[in-house]
Amino acid sequence: MKTPDELGVGLVYFKGFERFLASHSSLIDVVEIEPQTFWYDKDDECNAFKHDPSVIDFLSAYDRPKIFHGVGYPIGGTCLPSQQHFNTLRQQAKALNPKWVSEHLSFNLYNEDGREINSGFLLAPLQSKAGVKTAVANIKHYQNEMGFPFAFETGVNYLQPRKNEMPDGLFVKEVAEQADCHILLDLHNILTNQRNGRRSVNEFLEYIPFERVIALHVGGGMYYKDYYLDAHSGVSDSELLNILENVVGRLPNLKALMFEIDPDAFVKTPEAAIRNQLIAMQRIWDKRGHNYKKKELKHPVTTEQVFDETTSVNDWECTVGKLVSGKELASELAKELLNDKGISIIKDLVFNFRGSVLISILKLTTRLLRLSVGEDAFNKYVDDFFDSAVPELLPIIAAEQFSEYIKSKKITVPYLEKILEYELASVRTAIDKQNRSVSFDFDPLPVFAALENAKLPVGQLVNKSVNLQVVYDQPVLENEYPGFSPVFHN
Repeated sequence: MKTPDELGVGLVYFKGFERFLASHSSLIDVVEIEPQTFWYDKDDECNAFKHDPSVIDFLSAYDRPKIFHGVGYPIGGTCLPSQQHFNTLRQQAKALNPKWVSEHLSFNLYNEDGREINSGFLLAPLQSKAGVKTAVANIKHYQNEMGFPFAFETGVNYLQPRKNEMPDGLFVKEVAEQADCHILLDLHNILTNQRNGRRSVNEFLEYIPFERVIALHVGGGMYYKDYYLDAHSGVSDSELLNILENVVGRLPNLKALMFEIDPDAFVKTPEAAIRNQLIAMQRIWDKRGHNYKKKELKHPVTTEQVFDETTSVNDWECTVGKLVSGKELASELAKELLNDKGISIIKDLVFNFRGSVLISILKLTTRLLRLSVGEDAFNKYVDDFFDSAVPELLPIIAAEQFSEYIKSKKITVPYLEKILEYELASVRTAIDKQNRSVSFDFDPLPVFAALENAKLPVGQLVNKSVNLQVVYDQPVLENEYPGFSPVFHN
């Protein structure tokens, strides 16, 4: 296992962060890229995904080392990433030469009657010897496909500890050692687990082989229904920074310390607060490895130990995946999990995330529907739609599915179908850069103006034949069209 070069303190990159990166170059040594966030449609001709070339152009010119952090194809489950995924990832890696690639020790796909279903959320894998074996096989597959040093991220688990499951830290240790790979230790995830009733940070760290930790993640979170969420919603609190300072000194091979914040939170958080976060991280970075002592790792797995081997990895994935998608199950495992409040929390988060994708990509359509039928009726339509359609990796597919659903329901809301047709045409044009034409039997401009102000148009518009040209505009793609959304960062 080759140890990568030392990089320093950095920030996870999203479009819109460019000015901050340029003005804070003295605080940023490395950028972490989530490649799939720039994918927006399938490219069947090349068996790959289409992605925004302007991002590659900017990052190629940006004079800092890069690392790749995958979102959407975690390594903790039985469903392997598609060849489309690896083909696209290799294209981007060739252009940007990341120092390593990483993915989550989670799963988000499950197999139902031979079909892979996307849960729309990073879910905790089965913590058993079979779960370890599954993750190890996936890591080796990932390494063979990519040819870069590989690390997996320690994940969030909103479920309570189960009887006879492998302890969190031991599960991470076994995966890392059997796969002979690096660890991306997300301290905010581990603190989140502690705050929600799982093992403490200290108990978790007792198992971890510190020599394998090459990167750390820190970020901010928030509370939702008494659960603390890893939401990447702001700067780190003092408890996490204290944990970070303690852990950094114990890591002999730490190569990167990264701050995660999502684009929405980035806009809302004062720039000075983000700058102070990076300054604190730079100060702590200077203490890396100072307190390292080789330790005896706790509780190695023996052949006599049993960790819920009665549950198969497939059964675990299918049960958890279906439950958080709102499906009803009557198995013993389902009954056990339904007593865990974490299932309902994840179910809420999945619903809210999928709804936010629809509202983002079909802003005027969903606003018109909400204003016309009311919030309760709108939510019932969305609930019904989600019951009939599995989550999709690409927002354009979800939008097209919702369009077909709306048409099938024959909802009698003035202007609805034409506004929907116009928005779908706009999204497709943003993707393929091909101009389109949409014909109206009313003047759509007063409708657009009213909906932009969250109001319904006043009075019935007179019949009028209007033909609107939908023309490609780069800022629309960059600022309004949501990109690949395979995972909600909790």
